[in-house]
Amino acid sequence: MWLKQGSSEATFICTICRTGDLDCSNKGWNAVEQHMQNEKHKNNLNALKNNSQLTFSISTTSSTSSTHTIKLVDHNKPLLFNDQVSQAEILWALKSVQNAFSYKNSDDVGELFRTVCGLKNCSEIFGSTFKNVLYIKNYERFVLCFDEQTNNQNKKQLDLYFRYWSSQKGLIVTRYYRTILLGHAQANVVVDGILGAFRTDCIGISKLLMLSRDNPNANKTVEKMINDAMKKVNAELLNVGTCNLHVIHNVFNAGTTETNWHVENFCMNIWSWFQKSPARQEDFENITNELNDAIEKNNFIFLNNKTPHISPSNVLLSLEQYHMFREYFLVYLPSKQQKQIQSNSRYDNVKEVLMSNISKIRLNFILFLCQSIFDRFLTWFQKEEPLVHLLYNALCDLYRTVLLSFLSPEHVGSTYGGALLDIDFKLAEKQLTTKKLQIGEEARRLLVDVSASDRATFFHDVKSIYHAIADNLKKYLPLKNTFLKDLHVLDPASRTKQDSADTMIRVGRAIPKLLSNAEIDRIRYEFMMCAAETIDQSWYIKNKYHDSDDNNHTEYQQIDYYWNKTLSLTTSFGLPKYPTLSKIVKNILIISHGNLDAERGFSINEHIVTENRTLLSLSSINGLRSTWDAIKFYGVGSPHRISIKIDMIRAVQKSKSVYNQEQLSLKSLANREKEQSEKHEHTNGEMKKLIDRENQLLSKQKGLHDKQKKAQLLVDEGRQQLDNALKKADIIDAQAANALIGAGDEQVKLISDELFKITDELLKIQKTKSDPFGPIIALNFLNGPITISPLSDLKPSVSTYSKK
Repeated sequence: MWLKQGSSEATFICTICRTGDLDCSNKGWNAVEQHMQNEKHKNNLNALKNNSQLTFSISTTSSTSSTHTIKLVDHNKPLLFNDQVSQAEILWALKSVQNAFSYKNSDDVGELFRTVCGLKNCSEIFGSTFKNVLYIKNYERFVLCFDEQTNNQNKKQLDLYFRYWSSQKGLIVTRYYRTILLGHAQANVVVDGILGAFRTDCIGISKLLMLSRDNPNANKTVEKMINDAMKKVNAELLNVGTCNLHVIHNVFNAGTTETNWHVENFCMNIWSWFQKSPARQEDFENITNELNDAIEKNNFIFLNNKTPHISPSNVLLSLEQYHMFREYFLVYLPSKQQKQIQSNSRYDNVKEVLMSNISKIRLNFILFLCQSIFDRFLTWFQKEEPLVHLLYNALCDLYRTVLLSFLSPEHVGSTYGGALLDIDFKLAEKQLTTKKLQIGEEARRLLVDVSASDRATFFHDVKSIYHAIADNLKKYLPLKNTFLKDLHVLDPASRTKQDSADTMIRVGRAIPKLLSNAEIDRIRYEFMMCAAETIDQSWYIKNKYHDSDDNNHTEYQQIDYYWNKTLSLTTSFGLPKYPTLSKIVKNILIISHGNLDAERGFSINEHIVTENRTLLSLSSINGLRSTWDAIKFYGVGSPHRISIKIDMIRAVQKSKSVYNQEQLSLKSLANREKEQSEKHEHTNGEMKKLIDRENQLLSKQKGLHDKQKKAQLLVDEGRQQLDNALKKADIIDAQAANALIGAGDEQVKLISDELFKITDELLKIQKTKSDPFGPIIALNFLNGPITISPLSDLKPSVSTYSKK
């Protein structure tokens, strides 16, 4: 990018040679080519490529000129030893994330690498380090994919992903954004989490094109609330409906549960019977050996699945082992393990299915439905590549296939698209006869051996299943969505069709707030020019080959690969040929054809947040998931393919320094908190001693009060006796009474002195507790001021203690 336009249209500037305006008015492009052949330009260009040094001259206002040299970074220069250690640590960290190593496994890994000799430099430059969410801010629009799942921490983990056109790769990519942990996952909580994350990372909500959500009834409120928030900034969500993969799954389940076949329950009961029971699995293998049937290990995949469900592989495994199941459940267990099966509802359900003459036929029909009708669609649209342009036709083909399985071809005819939804598939006269009803060859072969009544019941059930499937497809398929239908215009085969330009214009208009009126006016011209373009076949055909039966096969390139090539074409002036088409195509191909992008992350979560890593913090989960995503994006899933650039090494070293500083700060804070805690515990201990002492004194004071009352009663009694003796003039009684009074007074005096000492100590304790600089927290142990009963009138009262 050394060539730039000068101050006028007839001049150009070379940024490498740091020239002024160079004239090209006469020679045009030849003038540029002539400058390219200049020896000075070649030397400067080579210097730039080799990252050595670049020399240029600057003319001053005087007659002299100065020469300056810029030294560039030499990326081929061997790394310093410490940088090699950091490089190894980075690669180890990436591998640790990918393999879910615990943090403990990485202790002292730096010292380990310092002892390893021969650390090699990476051969390629890592073009871009992990830049958080900066990448999304540089693009026109993006799609937000999200889904939630309860993780091993027993928390609802909401994962957010961005789907956008990557100019770096020239393809549609889906990148992990962040994780939010939730308690309750109501719509307003989810929306607050999403919008709060956008605000934190300064991501404009107006760039959001659409939400990728799962089943038809989920997250409708979330979509509405986010759309309302977007309308406040003059933006709007594109609504293309729900995840059609979920629709098809739900339709299939609705059909298979229409009858009382309970195929999924049978699969679940078989799985549950053998789950975490090595003894039962060993017994089953022994039965197999006795039957002289070699059972391969992969046959037990069905038994060990975490989530058994109706799928071609599970049903097929059930059929392959059907006679083994009969031998095990109907012969072996009743004769060898009678206690196990007594009052066991799971066994009873399995037994009921295996004893039925029609069960194996039912399983074969379900297998036919999976393999011949649903499996092709579900398998194809689970790919990560953009397939939204093929979605409408694939849904039409699926619905037609279902209808033709039980309706006469004349009734369906050549009907296609939205008109398929208008077909009345319940008309009795339009139903296929039992001989033509599509049930699969194996099921039809096995029907020969069952009774007429069982055959009649089976065919009635099959028609009910087909009707339930057709009814749900008619209810949920978006076959009357014209926008989805128009997206086939992005297919290379559609560019030469007569009405394709009009179709592309409709597509451009349908995207909210994307194109201006002037840009919409240019769509027809650009599309017609593109249709007339000579396109290299390798842009859309990847490979052609013949199979063993001499059938022709064509393997196509991804649609984003084709459009990246097409949109990279430039005019003779070096300008993009199709700027408006580029804007449309890049923002259409990011539309998700399903929500599997988010659901694929569930298996990654189970790999990272394992049962023994439930203490991982939210920041750790985000960091681990971001690193995992970076390995996939930059290293195609392999850490060793990521070349570590010097600026990344410096960034990691800096972050490590910051991390160490944070750890020191946290350690210092923890030490301060520990000191305060110890001081607090010491203070509490001292206060407890004070309170215990106070309680002892109060108890002693109470006892002294009781003794004081008794002594006072003794004095009062002596005085009464003295009065009586004086009235009788009885000297002996008077002397005895006087002795009694003396003894009582002496006892009262001793008790009063003791009470004074106790009161003084209590006052000191109270002062210590009430000191604002002392352990005032101890007041919580007391229920208000301590009340002390007053002493006798002969001695001072301690009621002042209560007042103070």
